[in-house]
Amino acid sequence: MAPTPREAIEFRTLSGVTLRGWLYPAEKRGPGIILSAGFAMQFNMPKDVVVPDIAEWYHKRGFTALIFDTYGIGASDGKPRHDTDMQRRIDDFIDSVTWLSQNPLIDPEKIAIWGLCFDGNIVLATAASDRRIAAVVSVAPMIDVTGDPERREAILELGLADRAGRLAGEEPMYLPLVDEDGVTPLGQFLGNFFTTMDSMKLPIENRVTVDTYMRCLNWSILHLLPKISPTPVIMVTPELDQVFPAARQKEAFDMLREPKEHCVIVGKHHFNWMFGDMDNAFKKQFEFLKKHMQL
Repeated sequence: MAPTPREAIEFRTLSGVTLRGWLYPAEKRGPGIILSAGFAMQFNMPKDVVVPDIAEWYHKRGFTALIFDTYGIGASDGKPRHDTDMQRRIDDFIDSVTWLSQNPLIDPEKIAIWGLCFDGNIVLATAASDRRIAAVVSVAPMIDVTGDPERREAILELGLADRAGRLAGEEPMYLPLVDEDGVTPLGQFLGNFFTTMDSMKLPIENRVTVDTYMRCLNWSILHLLPKISPTPVIMVTPELDQVFPAARQKEAFDMLREPKEHCVIVGKHHFNWMFGDMDNAFKKQFEFLKKHMQL
């Protein structure tokens, strides 16, 4: 089967930075969907990983799909590299909605956003601010990114030293995203994630700025969850999620207001939820979007 045609695109954000990605244009005018995989605190997850398959899946069902690298990641501009500011990431999504809504293939009242793990968090926060968004798909969302409280003081100390050094002209300080034990600097356990990515020859660098982790210590979207309504939200939770447990995802889901739906993928964990029967994994999402976007 021939690969789904895609176009290399770029757009400028309000801050003046150029972001680059791929557009999967539908055959006729209709809905759009913007997708991003912020897997397991993967602040440096480029568009090349995971989401192309998902974009193609939605494209085959009539969506024009957009995937792009956020600030400082992959093909997009922005320095320092591999540095994530959560509010800036939300702004990237807002500006991507603006760009996509101007495409003649798009019905601007039918644009959904889709995010995985860390970006499952970010798309929820984005929808609380942008009423143009018609629906949200939040998959295995890492609602709380503050990490292990016992690591807080060490990250703060390192972060303040990094900021002082940068003011003195030094380069930004980086930490591995995952150490040799499969643990992030904030204490989340990812296991053999990078070994798996390396074996698949996927383009991910194992480094993130210290400043990113310092921002994480104070980042919370809990107060935003009730404010997303009336935008429809479907939360998709792998039953055995080892990165952010299913019970905690359910607690966040309960804070959302209607319209909403919670889909639990039985027997799957954070890194394998979409493998195997892909159609079954996405069926509930697609039905939710069809219903609430009136497709």
